Amino acid sequence: MKRNVFIILAALACALPSSAAAQRPALFPPGPLSAGAVPPPGSPAPVPGKTAADPRAVNYNALIWDGGDGDWYEWWYYKVTVPGTDQAFYFCYGVVNPWDREQSMPASRSYVSAGNFAAGETHERAFPVKSFSAGAAETFVMVDGNVATDRTLKGRLPLPGGEEFSWDLAVEKDWSFNAMGWTMYLPGISNIFWYPAQASARMSGAVNYRGRSYALKGAPAYQDRNWGRGFPKWWAWLVSNHFSGSPGTVLAAGGGLPKVLGGIDLPDAMGIGLRHKGREYAFRPGSGDVIRLDINYGKWQVKARNHKGERIEISAWAPEEKFLLLKFMAPRGKEFYDYEALKGSIKVKLYKDDLLIADLETEEGGIEFGSEEPQDFHALFAGPHNLR
Repeated sequence: MKRNVFIILAALACALPSSAAAQRPALFPPGPLSAGAVPPPGSPAPVPGKTAADPRAVNYNALIWDGGDGDWYEWWYYKVTVPGTDQAFYFCYGVVNPWDREQSMPASRSYVSAGNFAAGETHERAFPVKSFSAGAAETFVMVDGNVATDRTLKGRLPLPGGEEFSWDLAVEKDWSFNAMGWTMYLPGISNIFWYPAQASARMSGAVNYRGRSYALKGAPAYQDRNWGRGFPKWWAWLVSNHFSGSPGTVLAAGGGLPKVLGGIDLPDAMGIGLRHKGREYAFRPGSGDVIRLDINYGKWQVKARNHKGERIEISAWAPEEKFLLLKFMAPRGKEFYDYEALKGSIKVKLYKDDLLIADLETEEGGIEFGSEEPQDFHALFAGPHNLR
């Protein structure tokens, strides 16, 4: 079945018109704003050398929704770590069923969520759909006054007892990676899409949590996008842009068991990107690259080979206490359970044929496993449990 899926994907690639390589699909017109959006403020000019390598991908960090109805969700996720400390935070802005401004579906909402990994706490506040607006030509998201762009991040969540969780951060772009390749430009090919729009970034500013202020200055950061009509059965994610003794090296890997072509399971569907010494190495299912996953709670192992003869081996680990549970609402009301750590251990080996060209490691790795079913996290960590 998997080989047949690759044959179908390859046939689709060959059938793409040449114009598809130069423009966004017509279903997602690159007009100035989508329905319900508000005009974004002026943003600084792009920094030379730090824009997306694929210009087609730029608008996919903006609103994808085309104004129609039916199951739909989008979110913008950001994370930042402070090397040498236990400080790590995530921030997420999203919408479920953006067409449902009258709240006719129980799951319909906009929301802002954030987590403090050192404190072991996550917080989320849901808002009506009409509190959400976003630009379709550039990254600008607003949920009831909480604003996210690809250069700034501001928000506030009130906490019990009159305390708050707030942030005011500047984002410096570094590297974007199109993990899905050409398949990202085909609406409906998958039930979920993932784009590490800022697989590597830096954050500066302040985070305030329960009366304590955390100052960030050029801290390693990351931002990605998810959108679609449904969630995968399971999802895995491994990222870092702070490898020991290797400045500028970045890893972004994500995938799992999505539905493709209307209902076919695509196993081992993980897109992997590594930037090392200024060069990008890519491994993608849509390119026919061979990818193997062996994922257990506490230990993630990935091996891949591309058509250039390049190979990558990834091994990741984190103890149970470093994980937080993040929940995401699917359009029809089912929650997706996402277990995430931002201070995990990741080792990467990169080969050209049989020659080892990089041996990398970090203690600042982002590691996660998401599932459409709730898990007994403690029990799973007590012994080997293959998650596939």
